Amino acid sequence: MKLFSTLACLLAGAITSAALPAEYSAQTIISTITWTGQVNPGGPLVSITGTAEEIYKEIIGINPNYDNELGLNSSRSAVEKRDLEPIKKRATTSDDWTCAYGNDVNAESIGAGIRYLYSIANGDCSAPPGRPGDGGCTASSCNSGAGIFLCNDSSNTLHTPCSIVADNAVEVLINCQSTTYAGGSSWITNTHGQIFSRDRSWNVILNRC
Repeated sequence: MKLFSTLACLLAGAITSAALPAEYSAQTIISTITWTGQVNPGGPLVSITGTAEEIYKEIIGINPNYDNELGLNSSRSAVEKRDLEPIKKRATTSDDWTCAYGNDVNAESIGAGIRYLYSIANGDCSAPPGRPGDGGCTASSCNSGAGIFLCNDSSNTLHTPCSIVADNAVEVLINCQSTTYAGGSSWITNTHGQIFSRDRSWNVILNRC
């Protein structure tokens, strides 16, 4: 099943598009996320700005044992070891999502971005202040043109666990994907969409970057 294989790829390591609404155009993308968390056990909090991939690589540069000490392989990991089949149950999200938003992006590239977000799940991801309809958006991931954006609709800087950002991206990925035949034995799975937090003060968008 294509959905299962996409999600399996996500944690292991259709070419039509909808127009992106003007109120969430690239002009509202202010920067990449700022991650704040521990790089070494018992160490001070460190803030790093970049995409999840860039942040993860900088963390590993500081502490090559991060994965085992604080990351996905650690007993302290904020991400529980879950089976892939009931993956939908992992998401700490609302049901307030829509697929009628954004432009098609490759689902496996989104999966790679989600994997990096889970890799830095022991810290917070932040987005600058914004307002409804004009959120302060940060690019938390951008892989092969497929972006995961964290957008803040409140007047205060947003700080939320990176694992929650990843969970919300998973929810959109599960519910908003289409697979088309690409010839031979090849299939292409795309996704795009948006999901709001329960209090609608912030949202996560899957869209082109």
